[in-house]
Amino acid sequence: MEPGASFVFSRESRIRIDREGRFWHEGERVAHPRLEQALASWVDLDGETGRYILRNALDWCFVTVEDAPLAVRAVRVTPSGFEVERSDGGSEPLALDTVRVTDDGRVYARVREKRLPARFDRGAAFALLEHAEEQGGAVFLRVGGGLFPIARGEP
Repeated sequence: MEPGASFVFSRESRIRIDREGRFWHEGERVAHPRLEQALASWVDLDGETGRYILRNALDWCFVTVEDAPLAVRAVRVTPSGFEVERSDGGSEPLALDTVRVTDDGRVYARVREKRLPARFDRGAAFALLEHAEEQGGAVFLRVGGGLFPIARGEP
């Protein structure tokens, strides 16, 4: 820094998460899969501002999110329901009470103890909706021997 120049610290970043859950920095796609997975594992919600942040053990910054901050990449059927694999490399049982299908067929659910929304990528949405049934205009997921209602509309 030049003598006399002032430094303004900012928590803003030029990191963006697109609609498919991919990371971008200064207009360039983060191409390394493990770096992208690490970034996804740092996604959190700032309690003061309600904005999405990236937080690791050393620091944090705000991040721009076009849709949902995480993506669901895979769905597996389990005896008690479904398990989802997230873009951060983690997996968890699907919280059925958080699943929502939009009018144009996008599927969302809340993950990480229902703290963050996640958008299902095309393959994961297809895998989940293979177990869906429509009755009287409502959508249900077949879970075990029963039907579980799925919310409709924007998340």
